[in-house]
Amino acid sequence: MTLNVYKYKNYNEYVSEQTKANKKKIHWEFNSKHHIEWIKTVKLNAKKIICHGTRSGGEQKLFKLYYPDAYVIGTEISETATQFEMTVHHDFAIEKKEWIKQFDILYSNAFDHSYDPDVCIETWKNQLSIDGKMFIDWNKYHQDESHGPRDPVSGSLDNFTKFLSSHKIKILQNNNDLLMCAVEI
Repeated sequence: MTLNVYKYKNYNEYVSEQTKANKKKIHWEFNSKHHIEWIKTVKLNAKKIICHGTRSGGEQKLFKLYYPDAYVIGTEISETATQFEMTVHHDFAIEKKEWIKQFDILYSNAFDHSYDPDVCIETWKNQLSIDGKMFIDWNKYHQDESHGPRDPVSGSLDNFTKFLSSHKIKILQNNNDLLMCAVEI
């Protein structure tokens, strides 16, 4: 039931590796349009949306297109975050009190970049509003058994599902490579 987690020497090494990876791929955009279109069919309305690990803010722009009246923000661990609109320089696993119970949609395709998956998923759960939904991309690349400093978390879809269940997160729907999760209250 375990996920594979790369062990860094310390947190500073983690930040350094993630920042290097960000800078190397700064102009790569994850093609999440079909994800956000699908999310819109599941969660019609949202006032606040957060995207974690967004590199250059592409996800936020798409969410703003589909939810034009929503407040949309994204996080990125690299200091490059400040170059992009709707993006804050922040480690997505570190709790911000002002974000607790605030977001109707939490989206990420970067959970595999977690330093500590248990801490990260609990932080994300706490950010959801009472009827908020969490959308996590866990695709075939996340299931590869090889993990390392740039992509420290991996595991089979079954193990990822069990991991979520151990945190009292129920999978409501699976859209091929996108898991939709909701906290059981």
